[in-house]
Amino acid sequence: MLLHWQAKAENVYSGDPIHDLESTDKPDSQLGLTILPTNVKLITKLEDLYQWSYLTARKAALFNKQLSKHSTGAYIDLCNGVGVHFKAVLGEGAADYEQEKQLVTTSIGFDALEKSREHPSSDAISFQLSAKEWRERFNAEVAIREALEIEMMGIKGENGELLSEMKALREEEAMLIQELKKAREVLLITSRILQERALKASEDSQKITHATTSLKLGRNPCI
Repeated sequence: MLLHWQAKAENVYSGDPIHDLESTDKPDSQLGLTILPTNVKLITKLEDLYQWSYLTARKAALFNKQLSKHSTGAYIDLCNGVGVHFKAVLGEGAADYEQEKQLVTTSIGFDALEKSREHPSSDAISFQLSAKEWRERFNAEVAIREALEIEMMGIKGENGELLSEMKALREEEAMLIQELKKAREVLLITSRILQERALKASEDSQKITHATTSLKLGRNPCI
């Protein structure tokens, strides 16, 4: 029974009964004090962290002894009377406790920060590894891009040379076409001249034949 009541008195709240100390629906009423079950006092001093405020005067007698000196019946009265006949309030020692708590919290925070620097967490290590991996991947991509750009420049140079050669070949082809046209025209003219000469030669031959025939007939009129 003692342990049951002490467990309920582990945290101290202002204005709330001890049987509600473990509930989470009233966090704004918590005094901010953490008391071990073995350190809960019924007889308190002014310099203690908390005091007991009596709502019913006749129940003040329960606080004339410490928990270890009480009977089972007194334990039952304590459990049932919290928040009904008495409640816990902040004592004068709570101010020093709060300052000490802040100093301890700050010291713990600095120690944790220092340890985190000396021994990075798994998340920090994973982030560093991830950043290193991305940096290496980025450098590899840059190297590939530079190599591709160099290759593209070489291809552009080769394309330029090929275009120049194709242009020269086209110009040469155009010249050959012009020369072929001229040669064709010459052949046509030559063919026409030869045809005219052949026709004239044929006419001359006919004239010579006719004249020869006429001469023969003139020498032999009886024939």
